[in-house]
Amino acid sequence: MTLISENAQSLAADDIIHLYELDASVIGGGIYRFTSSAFESAPVSFGGNVFEPTPIETDGWEMSSQGTMPRPKLKVANVSGVLSAVVNEFGDLVGATFRRIRTFRRFLDGMDDADQDAHFPVDVYRIEQKTNQNRVYIEWTLAAAMDQQGRRLPGRQVIQSACTHTYRRYDPETGSFDYSKATCPYAGSACFDAKGNPVSASEDRCSKLLQSGCVKRFGHGDLPTRAFPGVGRANT
Repeated sequence: MTLISENAQSLAADDIIHLYELDASVIGGGIYRFTSSAFESAPVSFGGNVFEPTPIETDGWEMSSQGTMPRPKLKVANVSGVLSAVVNEFGDLVGATFRRIRTFRRFLDGMDDADQDAHFPVDVYRIEQKTNQNRVYIEWTLAAAMDQQGRRLPGRQVIQSACTHTYRRYDPETGSFDYSKATCPYAGSACFDAKGNPVSASEDRCSKLLQSGCVKRFGHGDLPTRAFPGVGRANT
């Protein structure tokens, strides 16, 4: 019997802590970690990761009697406006991975029984659609990562050489870049034209190509391109 099972069946079971990870790395963003547990007023750590206390509401995790995968709803407080900036930068976070981790307080880092492997099965979902956004909260519908029946993979057109990211726009009125509709994560000061030549900020244009676009801005290594350079040409 696992530690989780033993604790769950105990007559004096410990408080269950709900931890959430919003992983936007697949769409060029970062990983954001929250806890909604009412017992916590300060950040908690589990497995070396810090989870910030944030007002979060989730529902709809239960499996239906027909056996269909649940489509949970996620509502996160947006009072500070920080989350709005992330949503605007990364296309409503559609496609980002959302994980729900449940464990007991006794297994959190710093506790006598700390154990990063002691948790209930992790629920892994993807952001399916943003359904509401205002100054108070942002709400999404989630879909199970395995619930992909009837979908084409990938869920967008496969283009070998051209990136489909929306690049930043230079605003001559403010003398700065406008990122409100950009999905490309580049925010550096180096600017290049469509041929990859160094230019001033007002002439900054991305070629949408790997070498003259991505490599010039991000260097060699992992690139946040939305092109599929590894796709070969099909002979007909």
